[in-house]
Amino acid sequence: MSENPVIVCKPTQWIKIRAILILLMFGVFAYLFYHDGTVGYREKNEHFVFHKLFTSIAPQEADKFEGAAEWNEFASTAKIPTLPEEECPLPADFDREQTWPAVLASAESFEKLKNTSDGASSIWRAYTGEKGWDFEPSEKIYDQGKLNEQFYMAGICGVLVLVVLFLFLRTLSRKMMVTETAYIAPGGKKVPYSAMRRIDARKWDVKGMAVIEYEDESGAMKKVKVDGMIYGQFKEKDGQPAERLYEYIMERFKGEVIEFEKADEESSEEDKMPVLGEEKNSKEATNS
Repeated sequence: MSENPVIVCKPTQWIKIRAILILLMFGVFAYLFYHDGTVGYREKNEHFVFHKLFTSIAPQEADKFEGAAEWNEFASTAKIPTLPEEECPLPADFDREQTWPAVLASAESFEKLKNTSDGASSIWRAYTGEKGWDFEPSEKIYDQGKLNEQFYMAGICGVLVLVVLFLFLRTLSRKMMVTETAYIAPGGKKVPYSAMRRIDARKWDVKGMAVIEYEDESGAMKKVKVDGMIYGQFKEKDGQPAERLYEYIMERFKGEVIEFEKADEESSEEDKMPVLGEEKNSKEATNS
């Protein structure tokens, strides 16, 4: 026949919020890595290819022509130079056989490329404005290996999301409680007060955590935790359930308690009082 619990501590709002934030963090990372691997890096490569065309290739080619008509004929049929897919992955809709943008083939662009030092930059600035691109491209081309790295990282983050979700759901299904005869840990282990041998309470005041060492039926020493930060917590408006549970255990515990010594601090405060009194008497004697 099971006993009715005296105090029950359920998962706290703090641990729920923390778990949700961690899930969101890893979820966002997984999305960003996956996006870079499928779209982001490819678009950066496209940006890089066009920047090189406008600011490097086109000016060099323009120097080879004398008239705008010849330039127009060349620029209207020239194809955008690209590296192989493995070395320079580009967006799926990118046509590797496409010709130069029409803006480069105009007579106005030809004059700027051939006769002005900043002509290429001004044409590029106008083109990026129309495309909605940044003026400065990425500093390098991202090859297929770099894209694969993003997929690996996305996979790792996805696995972490599943792990955290599993731990979160497991925590939500657990609780710690005490009955008249035993402490029942979050994992369901029932530890009678009579089997408890030692409680390490050094982290209780700081982290709300204590470790109970107990002797099981076979005589082996084992441990369970009392974790007040995850279960119950210490809010006064809720009646400080974790603190009440811990005190309930301590009232029925007969073994050794490990905790930080406070005697030294108390004695040092007491030692100061006579010294202050002596200093006061010394001052009075001097004044008299």
